[in-house]
Amino acid sequence: MSLGSIAVYEVVRFAVISRFRRRFRATAIRFIRRNGIKLEQARFIDRAWMRERIASDPDVDREVLAAAEATGEPISIIRDRVDEYIEEIAPYFSIAMYYRLGANMAKRLVNFCFELVEDPGGFEAQTAAIPDDAVRVYVINHRSMADSVVLSYGLLNRIALSYAVGEWARIWPLNYLFRAFGSYFVRRGEKDPVYHKVLERFLQLLAGHGGVTGFFIEGGLSRDGALRPPKLGLLDYLVKLRRDFPDRDIAFLPVGLNYDRVLEDRTLVAERDGPVPKKWLVWRLLGVLGILFWLPVLVFANVVKVATRSHRKFGYAALAFGEPLLLSEWPGGAELHALDDGPRQQGIAALADEILNQRIGSVIPATPVPVLAMALRRGARTLPDMNQAVREVLAELREYNAPIALGAAFADVIERRRAPGLPSMPGSTLDNQLLDHEEAELLTSLALRGLRMRRIVRVRGDVVEVMKGEDPVLDYYANSIGHYWPDTSSVMTNSASK
Repeated sequence: MSLGSIAVYEVVRFAVISRFRRRFRATAIRFIRRNGIKLEQARFIDRAWMRERIASDPDVDREVLAAAEATGEPISIIRDRVDEYIEEIAPYFSIAMYYRLGANMAKRLVNFCFELVEDPGGFEAQTAAIPDDAVRVYVINHRSMADSVVLSYGLLNRIALSYAVGEWARIWPLNYLFRAFGSYFVRRGEKDPVYHKVLERFLQLLAGHGGVTGFFIEGGLSRDGALRPPKLGLLDYLVKLRRDFPDRDIAFLPVGLNYDRVLEDRTLVAERDGPVPKKWLVWRLLGVLGILFWLPVLVFANVVKVATRSHRKFGYAALAFGEPLLLSEWPGGAELHALDDGPRQQGIAALADEILNQRIGSVIPATPVPVLAMALRRGARTLPDMNQAVREVLAELREYNAPIALGAAFADVIERRRAPGLPSMPGSTLDNQLLDHEEAELLTSLALRGLRMRRIVRVRGDVVEVMKGEDPVLDYYANSIGHYWPDTSSVMTNSASK
């Protein structure tokens, strides 16, 4: 009797799960077809085939032999390690997981925390500027652990993007989710040359078969808000792809990200002078207990806010797309893969500098909080002075052609700026001055509201006061757009003396 009951249960469970999976996959496929998304064949490479292809790769064979000679380890042990590395790195992309579960999670998370502001037409203009058969590599600045979620959601209706993900995501259940979303794992600071060769050949195999990849060229999160020096490893691997595919061009597609609030900003700022010493065990246990107590309270409080429509977002999350760089058009880029290690590394360093500091740096959006933080840095401490300083910062950003992220609250101002034939007094720019003033007041109001909610500043009458110990946080946000000024310190001095 019990065996029969178990058998019936298993049959029913299998039928229900199979039906659910079919419906889940069918809705994902309808989403793909409705939006005209083209999925490259690399998405569906079998993991077993990939493992065998990399394990039998001549370059991996040579690295295994070199490691055996250098360390004295048996080749069989190193081969087992190769299999472990492949198993750890390689994803298994799932249409249903990416376009249904992942899409719904990203939508709810991003929309709960931010208003997403995207450069209109930027993606289409960037894509149109590259050949159809080029290897597409999205290169992004790294601001927050939320970057991959924000960018994936922003590109959801256009492409599926494979990311390089750090070791932080290798814990359950994140490791399963990120693999199913097509991400591949990268160890930071790994010394084993065999690992690096396996990672290199995997990335070249993925990109060579048309996989659209993306990575954060800074390699880690900025502790002071400014751009970090670029990491060259993944970029070098992708350039060397041309050894196997000499006729394939590589298109590096820069993307700039910025936020009104980086969720982990205070933690990052605390580490700007180096890692924070670990607390005693008792304090860590108290911290865990505090999280266990406050997490349900925060969840309940936010559920109530959403239900009563009193929830306020953290501000804007913004992304913009820069001018693509074709490797064949970069000076010496066509032959860069064929150079010896020393000259090639010099060329890779110059290429990375161009991509990060010029192509990405020129499209990092200026959201309200960084603009206001720059105004505060210039010495503005009253609301009238702050409005004037914000106007100056915005005017200078527009001179540099920097993207300025203005969301739904600015819709009326934006439309009037775009409207052709605005009436104006002869020989006067009164209309534009009024728009500038209105825009600055609105931006100041929005940014101050967020900073006041976080107790970073307080406003008494017309005076804005920075709370004790919060200057580094404001510097962190000002630094995110500080690269637009060649000499920020001189800009600060000149502005403060006006």
